[in-house]
Amino acid sequence: MASRSWPALELRALSLADPENADELLAALIDDYSPIAIEDLAERPLPPGGLWDPTYPPIPDPPPTPLHWRVFFETDAVREEAAQAIRDAFPSIAIAYVELPDEDWAARSQQSLTMVHAGRFIVAPPWDMPADDVDATVIVIEPSMGFGTGHHATTRMCLRLLSDLDVSDLTVLDLGTGSGVLSMAAALSGARHVIGIDVDVDAIQSAETSARLNTLPDTLEFQVSDFRSSPPAAADVVLANLTGGMLTSSGPAIAVLVKPGGQMILSGFDHTEVDAVIATFGGFTETARLTEDNWIALLLRAAD
Repeated sequence: MASRSWPALELRALSLADPENADELLAALIDDYSPIAIEDLAERPLPPGGLWDPTYPPIPDPPPTPLHWRVFFETDAVREEAAQAIRDAFPSIAIAYVELPDEDWAARSQQSLTMVHAGRFIVAPPWDMPADDVDATVIVIEPSMGFGTGHHATTRMCLRLLSDLDVSDLTVLDLGTGSGVLSMAAALSGARHVIGIDVDVDAIQSAETSARLNTLPDTLEFQVSDFRSSPPAAADVVLANLTGGMLTSSGPAIAVLVKPGGQMILSGFDHTEVDAVIATFGGFTETARLTEDNWIALLLRAAD
């Protein structure tokens, strides 16, 4: 039987003239299409002599190099959708279609992932578990698909903000749950009822797979649903690690899901989008803000 091949795109920036943080914006766009893995193929140039001198501080940064990525997708159809979105948003990036044999590349790429600390939580793959006596809430994630593992800044910041909330006996909605890591964090923090929602069937399957690796209360459930067309009941706390575009376009649909006096954690947008996001949720008060690598996370409170 012939081994499976994987549809991929090779993306190459033709120059260094792209906007600041173009790589982060491109990564955020690609994430909407659930990539299985992203491989960085860019060759980092070295100075004459072949090494950056580590003996005299500060160590100089290597010069920038044009972006060169290989992005793997689950199906040809998803690859084509992603390619079209990239063409529309980044016309200066060259796109090549490639088919690559399996050769266990997905497993190898995931094995390089290690545990991540975020607030009072540790997100860990099964092969890099912390010691049993660690003073943290451990969430085990099987990073077998292209959903959040805690390694992205926005996920870490959401977990840090959640660390400072007392969700005991509260209801929680996690919109665009992905791997389910935020839902599991809320459930392990004592929430009375947690619902993780995603329109992507694969995302919910990924979340349920990881949930089975944890000892979770029966207060957590995952649903394949679109909160915009099938809104759930309002909750005390809403988590929405989405994108700036979705937060601004779906702001009214998200706002009504927060009970009066409730709280909301928003992320998935950068410093260029934060003002638009805040304006969208004008009826809320900002009570905390985190920034990491130009990404933003907000804690907002609804009026009573």
